[in-house]
Amino acid sequence: MLMGKSRKMELVSLYDTQLAGSLDLDGLPAVVQKLYLSTNKFTGDISLEKLPKCLKYLALSNNQISGTICLTSLPSALWCLRLGQNNFEGSLDFARLPKSMKAMAFYENHFSGTIDLGNLPESILNFDVRKNALSATKHCVFPLWK
Repeated sequence: MLMGKSRKMELVSLYDTQLAGSLDLDGLPAVVQKLYLSTNKFTGDISLEKLPKCLKYLALSNNQISGTICLTSLPSALWCLRLGQNNFEGSLDFARLPKSMKAMAFYENHFSGTIDLGNLPESILNFDVRKNALSATKHCVFPLWK
């Protein structure tokens, strides 16, 4: 567990603190809205399936986190997901993203396969998947250009 039983902590910022080891996000307090854990040395797999319902911002970029990620059970309040510069792999399924999602960063990982940009929510403003092994479906209309 990352923070014990804290019930009042809405913002957790541990950016660039050289923290290392595995990361268990399942035990986050239900009130956490913003979690900044970028630029550390976290390793291992993570699960995004039991995040707090009120979580709005999750930044895990520039760590050494690996494994696959499931994007189908993200909190409906989440508007920013930053997972760039890690060692994630597998495919990315955008079919059930929160309608509130505005920014997603998956750059510099090992994702592969075909992504359907037509599944991105219309609210998306920033989308970064560079430096992966991804291709897009042929007949997609990016939400911003509808």
